[in-house]
Amino acid sequence: MDEQVTGAAKQAFGGAQAAAGDLTGDATLKTKGKLKKAAGSAQQAYGELTDGVRDVVDDAVDTLRSQFDGQLETVEAYVKQKPLAAIGIAAGVGLVAGLLLRGGSKTIYVRDHA
Repeated sequence: MDEQVTGAAKQAFGGAQAAAGDLTGDATLKTKGKLKKAAGSAQQAYGELTDGVRDVVDDAVDTLRSQFDGQLETVEAYVKQKPLAAIGIAAGVGLVAGLLLRGGSKTIYVRDHA
């Protein structure tokens, strides 16, 4: 929101500066005003874009959070109904994860050719 406000202020100031340059016949002041107005317009557009992206990301996070909460409730219900099966599944997942993370053997065997 700050970028939008700053951009709008720059646009207004640039427009006023360009008008003053036009009234006084100062081409340099008029050009500076037009450039400042264009920069303000770009800054305001940037602010609108970042706010839009932020809104989309916030909506996606909220959707994922609600889906995750629903899945968590399903898992909790399963664990409460079948605690032994849940322990077995957790142990199996832990064993597989441990084997995958352990990596290969680092030992090098050398044969004696004597």
